[in-house]
Amino acid sequence: MATKGHPVNSGSKTSLQMMPSGSTSNKRTRYVNPVTKIRSLIHNLDSELGLLCGQCSVRKTPQIGSNISVSIHNKRQGELGSGAHAQQRISSHYYQESINKLLARTRSTSTSGSVTTTRMPLAPDAQKRQMRNVYRKRVTDAYRNRKIFTVHGNYHTVRRALLRRGWLEKLPASRYTNLQSMSEDSLLENARKGNDYESVIISKMINNFPSFFIWQGKGQRDLFSEVRPFRNRVRRSHFMDFSTKVGLVGCAEQESWYREDGVCGMSYPRFYRLGGNSVEERMAFIEDYQQTQARSLLHYIMEHKPEALIDTDNGTILSSHLDLALTKVKQMVRQAQHCSLDDARAKPPTPTEVVETHTFMVQSAEVLKSMAKFRVNETVMKEYIRLATQYIGQIEALRPDYRWDGSRNLWILKPGYQSRGIGIVIRNSLDEILQWTSSNQNRKYIVQKYIERPYLVHRTKFDIRQYMLLTIGESKVTVWTYRNCYLRFSSQEFTMDDLRESIHLTNNSVQKRYKNRLSRDPRLPSHNMWSLDQFKNHLQEVGAPENTWAKIYSGFKQNLVAVVMASLDETELVKNAFELYGCDFMLDEHYNPILIEVNATPDLSPSTEVTAKICPAAIKDCIRVVVDLAKNPLAPTGQFERAFEINYSSNKAPDVQHPLEINGKQMTIFEDLPKLKNPNRTRMLHEILSNVKVSAGRKLDKTKKAPARVIKAIAFAKKKKVPEQQHAGPKAILSSTTRENLALQYTAPKGFPLPERRMGGCCTFSKTLCPHFRNSKIYRNWSRNHCH
Repeated sequence: MATKGHPVNSGSKTSLQMMPSGSTSNKRTRYVNPVTKIRSLIHNLDSELGLLCGQCSVRKTPQIGSNISVSIHNKRQGELGSGAHAQQRISSHYYQESINKLLARTRSTSTSGSVTTTRMPLAPDAQKRQMRNVYRKRVTDAYRNRKIFTVHGNYHTVRRALLRRGWLEKLPASRYTNLQSMSEDSLLENARKGNDYESVIISKMINNFPSFFIWQGKGQRDLFSEVRPFRNRVRRSHFMDFSTKVGLVGCAEQESWYREDGVCGMSYPRFYRLGGNSVEERMAFIEDYQQTQARSLLHYIMEHKPEALIDTDNGTILSSHLDLALTKVKQMVRQAQHCSLDDARAKPPTPTEVVETHTFMVQSAEVLKSMAKFRVNETVMKEYIRLATQYIGQIEALRPDYRWDGSRNLWILKPGYQSRGIGIVIRNSLDEILQWTSSNQNRKYIVQKYIERPYLVHRTKFDIRQYMLLTIGESKVTVWTYRNCYLRFSSQEFTMDDLRESIHLTNNSVQKRYKNRLSRDPRLPSHNMWSLDQFKNHLQEVGAPENTWAKIYSGFKQNLVAVVMASLDETELVKNAFELYGCDFMLDEHYNPILIEVNATPDLSPSTEVTAKICPAAIKDCIRVVVDLAKNPLAPTGQFERAFEINYSSNKAPDVQHPLEINGKQMTIFEDLPKLKNPNRTRMLHEILSNVKVSAGRKLDKTKKAPARVIKAIAFAKKKKVPEQQHAGPKAILSSTTRENLALQYTAPKGFPLPERRMGGCCTFSKTLCPHFRNSKIYRNWSRNHCH
């Protein structure tokens, strides 16, 4: 600020700001010295100039900077008064040194013919402005190239895979909550390449743009559907969503329509939806339970020696129960062979059959649970065992899923819409099963036949986790299967005498709550998982056929293709939608895969050393299939291979140019239609009316009054003459009274009193007749002759 009494340079108008003319003369005139602002501006401009020189590899001469400093110094000397010489000298000296230092940093030293430059640090405002411009350019390029993604949850492998491909992340609200509340300037001050501040500032700039890749949870709402992003969710109807127990049951009911040997086929345990109010399904389950009880009893006597089953003196079970079990199995064989339609027809049981069945269920339960003895001799028991082996072999050849049954009649109860082993129980009593499902109606329980004869590894139960990827393109739905998988073991040895979940449920979420049994085979891993290579080595050790794994993997693909095909009609075919599924399989004693369940959100965390390898690799290969293959059809897909491909057309608009055409041949029911004879009533009436003589004048008068359409109908009837019947004799001549009486007999309504004589009260009687009949010529003639 200029002090009072010092002269002011009148030519320097840009450096001064005077008070408005309206101010009084006694007020002090105020001046503003912009030296500080000019110094900051030159500082920033010179820094940017040095940066540009460094980028262009041009050396900046020192004379430019010295001239600038000298001119500024002279200008400041002319503007300032003599009263501020000391302050001017200090500021000029400081400014001169700062500019010289900045210029010295921008000078480059040339070595070996090449120019090397070093950047000078920018001023805070200039640095922020430059960083902001760089980030905005990256955001704009990412939007133009459709490279903005959002990942919900801790799927860091997905993030890293997309960031390496040049994508930018739009952060969800739950990620970096504290940093997202900071201002943009504060984030720019701390932003460095690759740190969290940079991620948040880019996400703030990208907030108004849609995401083109979304990894989200199953229950989240689908956003940005208008841009058709890559989304890891495929939506389908409630009852055909195979990632739930209820939906998988619905797919199993429909897969028979798509079954094709070697391509599409589903192996799934028998099931019943007892969580609803369907009486029909409940009765079907009861019937299946009773039939399974009969087969279980026959399995029981096949598994034991004859002498261990009988007690001639003290046995409590009669041989009639074995006869009933054999009869039920024989009926099942007839139904499976479709020997008679009468066998498949539902017939209500008689009271005697109800009593016999109830007695059989009670007595057979004592044999299976308490090992009760039969009161027969050894010879008879051997014959029963022979017949049981024969009939069981026949029914298992017709129904391969019966091979998984044993002698315990166990059923597993699963909540329809839960996973990770929650709420699963195993029962073998019919009353307990019905009571459990009835008391838990809100959980929509599915009752499924338990696999009593699985393939075991070192006497321990296991299942196989297989990954499936489903992608939807412009006009194709593709099923991808992962060539790598892993095994999950139970922590306890397998036994049917103990129904605890630690023995029968192999989910990792269940087994991690239990410690491994000390008596378990030491060849099994402590973390209860095997890789595929370890399982292949085991198959070689036990002497399995050479192509065993190829057979198992082919069964995996056929089951998964069948599930997708069965649900395709109820699937929303949205372009760029995809989903990664975790499918659980078991093996029977003949290495046949059995589909247990499909999970829409599989656990991809590296919980063990096995999953630490396969889970990240599966995610990376999933990104290769979804992102890379969409741009380059020849891009590698990793371990994923195309198992099946379905063509579909999403154009549902009507085709106006090609309307519906029906091609075919008319079906002939009869070559020559039989000639139908007129009934007696109609033939007699025709004879009566044909003999009625009508005058030509009345006929002409009627023709004139008749409408045109009636005349045309009469003319058409005359052209189409009906051949007259051949009479044996001449035409009978009847009197008028006889003709009228015959006409009344065949045309009058029911209850009309036919005239035998003249009667009274005809006026009252005529009111009860039909108006059309009352106005007819026949009734008028009759009433004229018979009424008073």
